[in-house]
Amino acid sequence: MSRPGTARSPLVAPLFVLVASAAFATSGPLARVARPEHPLAIAFGRVLLAGAILFLIDVRGAVTAARRLTSAARNAVLLGGALLAVHFACFIWGLDETSLPAAIALVSLEPLSVVVAAWALHGDRPRRLEALGVVVATIGGFVVSRGAGSGEHRLFGDVLVIVAVVLYGGYVAVVRKTQGAIAARHAAPLVYLTAAACLLVGLLLAPARAGSVVWPPPRHAVLAIVALAAIPTLVGHTSIQVASRRLSPSVVALVSPGESVGGIAIAALWMHAWPTPVEAAGALVIVLGATIAIVSSSSGGAQRP
Repeated sequence: MSRPGTARSPLVAPLFVLVASAAFATSGPLARVARPEHPLAIAFGRVLLAGAILFLIDVRGAVTAARRLTSAARNAVLLGGALLAVHFACFIWGLDETSLPAAIALVSLEPLSVVVAAWALHGDRPRRLEALGVVVATIGGFVVSRGAGSGEHRLFGDVLVIVAVVLYGGYVAVVRKTQGAIAARHAAPLVYLTAAACLLVGLLLAPARAGSVVWPPPRHAVLAIVALAAIPTLVGHTSIQVASRRLSPSVVALVSPGESVGGIAIAALWMHAWPTPVEAAGALVIVLGATIAIVSSSSGGAQRP
C-alpha cells in the first residue's frame, strides 16, 4: 500500500506533470491573445465558464457535497477560491504590464512557493532529492528570467507576476486541506465559482491603470477566454486540485517549470517570440530539475518524518 504523497504507479507523476504542464503552457499566450479585454474580465470569464461547466456536469452531487461540508472545509474552499482569484488577477494583469517572456519565466519560480506553503501548512517536508529537483528547477527559472525580453519588460508587471507566484503556493496548500471532506470533482467547481465571484467584485473596484472593460468583447477575445477556461483551467487547474491530494507537493510544484518551458515553446512557434540562448539554457536546467524530483517521488526515496 502506497503512503500519502506518493504516486500509486511510477507513470502517474510524469504523466501528470506532462499533461498539466502542457495545459498550463497555453495560459500566458492565450491571455495575451485576449487583449485588449480587461485582465480581470479575462480572469473572470475563464473561471466562470470552467466552474459552470463542472457544476452542470453533476449539479446534484455538487449541491449535496456543498451542503455536507464542515465549516473548516467550507472555509478552505472559499479561501482557495479567493486565492485563485487574486492569483489569476495578478498574473493576467502582470502579462499586460511586462513582456510575455519575462512573465512566463517568472512563473517557473512557483515550485518554491508550493513546497514552502505545503511545509508551513501541512508539515510536509520534501525528500532530499525532491528538494534538490525543485531547487535545480528554480535555478533554471532564474536563468530563464535573466534572458527575458526587453522593450515591454517593466518592473511593475514583474511584481504582479511574483505576487501571483506566491499566492499560487497558498492556493495549492489550502485546496489540499479539503482532502477527505469533499471529492475533487465537487470541490473544483465551488473553488472556481468562488473565484469568479471575487473577480466580479474586483472588476467593480479595479484601478483605472488596468484599463476598461471592452463590451461587447472582440471575437478573438471571446475565443481566447473560452480556450483559457477549457485548457489551462479545466484541464490544468482541475488536475492540480486532484494531484495536490495524492502526489508530493514537490511533484505538483514541477508543473510550473514545465509550464515555462512549454510557454516559451508556444510563444516561439505561435508568436515567433524565439527564446534567447540564455532562456534555452535555463529551460534545459528546468527539465533536469523536474527529472530529478519525479524520479525521486516515483521510486519512493527516504521516509518523511
